[in-house]
Amino acid sequence: MSQIIQIQTFIEVALAGSFAQASRKLDLPRTTVSARIKALETRLNTRLFNRNTRHVSLTNEGTDYLAACEQALQTLTEAEDSLSNKQQIRGRLKLSVPVALPKAELASILVAFNELYPELHVEVLVTDEVEDLIAQNIDLAIRGRDVTDQGLIARKLGSTRLIYVGSHKVAEALGLDAPARKLNNQLVFAPGGKASNKAFSTASFSLAHALVCKGKGVAILPDNSCRKEMISGELIKFHATPTPQELPVYLVYSSRNQAKRIRLLIDFIIENYKKYGLV
Repeated sequence: MSQIIQIQTFIEVALAGSFAQASRKLDLPRTTVSARIKALETRLNTRLFNRNTRHVSLTNEGTDYLAACEQALQTLTEAEDSLSNKQQIRGRLKLSVPVALPKAELASILVAFNELYPELHVEVLVTDEVEDLIAQNIDLAIRGRDVTDQGLIARKLGSTRLIYVGSHKVAEALGLDAPARKLNNQLVFAPGGKASNKAFSTASFSLAHALVCKGKGVAILPDNSCRKEMISGELIKFHATPTPQELPVYLVYSSRNQAKRIRLLIDFIIENYKKYGLV
């Protein structure tokens, strides 16, 4: 049992990068945490951490040991979860989605998931901010860019078509067949790009949508977020060339210690996003 406690303490220190933070999370004195790590290193006859007065970092051996420990814990978690049926699965999940994601389709897939797992509570964060999934305890996110460089898994679901849009007044002034370079000088928003409008600029899909509806500039937006306004005539689609590149849509999550409830939602979205028209 003491060996398991030492391993759990090691993982907390490794993830926190600090003995002090790990001790707060474990609700233990820092001396106890330090003693456990020292005992583990003695037992393994290996130095796992580089230490200084403010920070600790893993040695090469520590990095390898962390990966092995996490894999072992994942195997144990899956073994325990396999003994439970879906009616017994309960807990909370945190899902982050962008503002422009179709809400009716998202609601449909969440309702279907809830019917299968009624004891699971899904908290949905709707934001254009790119959060730190690990630091903010977000279990998974739907995003418009690949983040594998952040040590996360990014599973591509598909792509969303982007279009140039503006109000009827702006379209008349610029011309429906205005070239992309001309429209780019009026942008209040472009995914992954820099806005160039002299009066306004934003990194928010929803604010850009509101601005162009009020006749303030041009925006590059997902076509599925503008359909209602284009049908009513509030927004006009430009025939500009070249057309904007499609926006890839990824399901993003951490590979570390994935609980069964998280895996269930990941698998359900992957299996059903096309059925419900999410992307």
